[in-house]
Amino acid sequence: MAFLKIEQKKTGQYLRIYESYRNELGKPASRVLYSLGKVEDYTAEQLKRFGDKFYALAGLHPKELFRGDIEEIARYNYGYYQIFRKIFSFYNLDVILERISKKHRLEFDLINAVMLMLVERLNDPCSKRSNYLNQEEYIGINKVELHHLYRALDYLCDYNHLIQQNIYQSGRDLFNQQLDVVFYDVTTFYFESSVEHEGALRQKGFSKDGKIGSTQVLFGLLIDKNKHPIGYKIYRGDTFESHTFSDAVLQLKRSYNIDKIIVVADRGMMNKHNIECTEKENNYEFIIGEKLRMLPAHIQKYLINKNNFTKEWIINQDEIIIPVKYCTIEYEGRIIIGTYSQNRADKDKHEREERIAKGKKLLKTPSLLKNKAHHFFLTETESQKFLLNEERIKKDKLFDGFLAIATNVKHLSVEQVLDNYKQLYQIEHTFRTFKSHLETRPMFHWTDKRIEGHLCLCYIAYTLLHHLQQKLSQENMPLSETQIRKTIDMMQLSLIKNNGNLFFLRAKMKDDMAAIANTLGLKPLPNILYQETLPKYL
Repeated sequence: MAFLKIEQKKTGQYLRIYESYRNELGKPASRVLYSLGKVEDYTAEQLKRFGDKFYALAGLHPKELFRGDIEEIARYNYGYYQIFRKIFSFYNLDVILERISKKHRLEFDLINAVMLMLVERLNDPCSKRSNYLNQEEYIGINKVELHHLYRALDYLCDYNHLIQQNIYQSGRDLFNQQLDVVFYDVTTFYFESSVEHEGALRQKGFSKDGKIGSTQVLFGLLIDKNKHPIGYKIYRGDTFESHTFSDAVLQLKRSYNIDKIIVVADRGMMNKHNIECTEKENNYEFIIGEKLRMLPAHIQKYLINKNNFTKEWIINQDEIIIPVKYCTIEYEGRIIIGTYSQNRADKDKHEREERIAKGKKLLKTPSLLKNKAHHFFLTETESQKFLLNEERIKKDKLFDGFLAIATNVKHLSVEQVLDNYKQLYQIEHTFRTFKSHLETRPMFHWTDKRIEGHLCLCYIAYTLLHHLQQKLSQENMPLSETQIRKTIDMMQLSLIKNNGNLFFLRAKMKDDMAAIANTLGLKPLPNILYQETLPKYL
């Protein structure tokens, strides 16, 4: 009697046809009739065809495999782990975490703990306790204890600089990055708490999320023109954003030994100290938004005179042509580019009218104004009454539509400088990804270490997500964050019980799923597979 057998050798798995017989002593034995070679040499489809032929020889259909009751025991997602574990290894982050584990002789699987928090952040962001409760939804992740998740955050905090450097260096290799322009900006991440502790990161400050009264931290981010991450740093919540700029520039120098680069930043970073740090101390060039209203009166007068705007720069934004007029003037060793846009003028007018309307409403309840009167074009009289400041409103109208940009770059045309400054929206989009898709805020951690660990985790999650988007774009298959999440959500395995046997049934592979798998060079899962064969696909 012949039978099929998979034989495990050091060199791999071999598929062989054996024959049962009785030897010269009359005892049962077996011998190889034919060797079909290595299992790895066959595709899943080829192996399936073998099975179909065997069933056909027996006069049966493959569907006859399923006899009796079929029961779905459980359902898992395999996509999040398979996809993002692969990208994780692209950046050698598994190697770094393995070294950390060995150095500290950790009794738990650090990589496994971090991967659970990452797939949850990329799938459905929630608390670490919820991560713990949701872990059985994923195939590929072993059981993790809750306290191990918190300990994993501590190690992410301790080694965040190493992680950042490795992401930057690996990213350069993967995408052949040429770092000539760097974009810098800051945002705020708030907490559902107003409690401050002296010396801690969580402090009250100017919130970019409009969360007045909540504690927060500042998050300074460096990216390149393709939104590849370069590095980040966390600051106390009461830090002025301009005070972070020189620190970010120094980080570029110290961490990556970058000698020549153009730093692009918004006007919140413009001050004398930052200019000197960029230009004189580090020999970097800069393109920074100029605070038009802080310039000397004669410079202001020139830059808001429409008669001086004789040249035009064209923005092609979302297939909409936007003409922007500009002029230039030299001031304190830098070129000031003044720009005017009718679209911006309309926007400025609309925002001012909204603030005035809100100010008029607040006049009915002056107790709510406190220190906010100036924001709504209100002024306080000697009799402690508030009135609309008509003079300030009139002056504000003069600046409608005007924007100034300062630069010391000599080798680029004005249009090229403006193109680079326009790309600041890339970092704004990155912040939106952090805040909306990855739901970095609000944060519920209390200690500085856990806060830093959480933000390092979110930074890694952004890196993995952006990597996937870039790879898909290169294959002319661009997908948004939401589209990626919807696609990976459908990459599921059902654990089926039939005739006492357990096996996995894969959900139908759709085009977007196949595109993601092919882009990353992932081995596609067969329609049906046994538990013992699953690890080679994950």
